[in-house]
Amino acid sequence: MMRDGRSGMSNPTFILEKKKLQANLAHFEYLAKETGIKWLYTLKAFHEPKGLEMIAKHFDGFSIGNSNEYDKVKNYPNQLHSYAPAFYEEDVALLAKQSSTMSFNSLNQWKRYAEQYSPYCSLGLRINPQLKLKQPTYCDSNISRLGIHYEDFLKQYPTFKNLEGLHFHALCHQGLPSLEKLFEHIETHYEKILPKLKWLNLGGGQNFTDTSYDTKGFISLIQAFKSKYPHLTLYFEPGSTVVYNCGYFECTVLDIIDADIPIVILDTSIESHLLDVAITKQKPQVKDTLSIQTKYHYELTGMSCIAGDVIGKYYFNDALQIGDKIIFEDMLGYTMVKQTSFNGLKEVRFIVK
Repeated sequence: MMRDGRSGMSNPTFILEKKKLQANLAHFEYLAKETGIKWLYTLKAFHEPKGLEMIAKHFDGFSIGNSNEYDKVKNYPNQLHSYAPAFYEEDVALLAKQSSTMSFNSLNQWKRYAEQYSPYCSLGLRINPQLKLKQPTYCDSNISRLGIHYEDFLKQYPTFKNLEGLHFHALCHQGLPSLEKLFEHIETHYEKILPKLKWLNLGGGQNFTDTSYDTKGFISLIQAFKSKYPHLTLYFEPGSTVVYNCGYFECTVLDIIDADIPIVILDTSIESHLLDVAITKQKPQVKDTLSIQTKYHYELTGMSCIAGDVIGKYYFNDALQIGDKIIFEDMLGYTMVKQTSFNGLKEVRFIVK
């Protein structure tokens, strides 16, 4: 929490900390060097131009899903992978000609587009491995419409022509054990298919930049798999882990309403600026707050007209005042990409420090 005047920012502001992002990107470069894998940054997590410029220098390519995302990276020399739960026909025509690899989500989309566009790029299918993992239901693709159920794929595999890759995106905020389960699934069910493929896309959902992540175990896992299938190119599509702990969101206390737990109204809103908070039902981390009780207990809320625009209750080190700056930590992933103009709130700013 900072006192008014020290920040000089009138609008809610997302701040990218350049040195922290550079450190994360160096970690990805190290993993690629040790394993030979290819990194595809997924644009849906964060796509501010200044950040993409940095990421493009360290990643092999980008993962995109439509022409709007293509427009954000078309001037970079990096390779592209295209995937969407369902493509517009006009997007397939564009993306197939610009991408190195493309994955289709369903049998219908494969039957509709594969033969026509196989001359332009390497085609694959997204497979739903139906893994049973402990992860949030909002992002657990194993219980979703995302990907062809693996049993259906295996039954129909002999009918697929021009199939060169398989795409598995089954993980969400996971450590190494879940990836080990995915590789176990792949080696168990696709042993006869893998020699005929050119690539595997293992998706995202791994907390690569978390200090608790088993980096040595990851390297060993990949090296062991590649020793069995050296002909396969392995792609990973990290998103929020790339910008993990690389930036924060700063807003201002506009009012404090007296109550048993004083209610703080900030110049932001879950509906407008922090939509992922509502979707994930996670409580954001706030700087200068404590997990133990203090006498400075506040409920942080937004300034929209929605009664449920409540961020959460927090214990602070000191009393809050109108004009104070509140800092939400680790707020770059899946935030700026979901901004709205709901209720006429001010647009957020974005700066790099």
